[in-house]
Amino acid sequence: MSEDALVLRDVWKIYKTATEEIPVLKGINLTVRQGELAIIMGPSGSGKSTLLSIAGGLENPSRGNVIVGGVDITNLSEDELTKIRARKIGFVFQSFNLIRNLTALENVMMPLIFTGIYSWKQAREIAQKMLEIVGLKGHEEKFPRQLSGGQQQRVAIARALAPSPDIILMDEPTGSLDVDSASRVLSLVKWLNEAFGQTIVIVTHNPEIAELASRTFYIRGGQIFEQPPTTTLADKVKEVKASTKKGELEKLQLELLKIKLDALESAAREGKISPEILDAELKSLEARIARLEKFIEK
Repeated sequence: MSEDALVLRDVWKIYKTATEEIPVLKGINLTVRQGELAIIMGPSGSGKSTLLSIAGGLENPSRGNVIVGGVDITNLSEDELTKIRARKIGFVFQSFNLIRNLTALENVMMPLIFTGIYSWKQAREIAQKMLEIVGLKGHEEKFPRQLSGGQQQRVAIARALAPSPDIILMDEPTGSLDVDSASRVLSLVKWLNEAFGQTIVIVTHNPEIAELASRTFYIRGGQIFEQPPTTTLADKVKEVKASTKKGELEKLQLELLKIKLDALESAAREGKISPEILDAELKSLEARIARLEKFIEK
């Protein structure tokens, strides 16, 4: 049996519009071993959620291969993929994604039923045990609206764990929680990894979560690294500034401010704005215009 829970080989994701191709993932190579708690750190827009969707078979890569628990899921039919996802992959989302009109117990039972290998009685027994493991014994018959955010996320974790998947994928699992609930959920995640040996991959922008990891990856601009990228956001800002002709953006902003000034004066003449508000707006606007003109003259 493979010791790799998840393998991505030269994975690309390219979105096409009418006029261009936009590469979101650019040749991702990633291996997560069984029993690891891997964190993928990245800012918004870095491609981390797309990466997680492809790793879990929710999206197809444009090219490359995705292997989960030793099974290449890249070219499976939707029917085969649905069964593989039900048995091999657990998902935990920031927004919980619980079915509102099902109880906590029924929510945890659902992926077990979808696998096609458990009876209703077996699914119910497993779901009860999973809710007990995540500390929700006695809450089985409650609906999501009757549970706190932290409790709902624990139901989501129990649901993800129930089919004993090869890997659990978590997308910003504490993003919707307060600090206390987030701490409880993360403590549970760490315990499940250590006590159960459950393989877990978390994508996040929160550096505090990275402290839990057995291994941390970093994603920037659709590429993945095992060391933090040396180019910082401040460096990028300097690059953009250096590539822009001196005063070019300031001139554009000055033009916009002058248009706003004309619009304010027109609104005042038509009685659409009170003299008091107009006076304050004009003083602020004129000061900004003066600063920009001085800057451009340098």
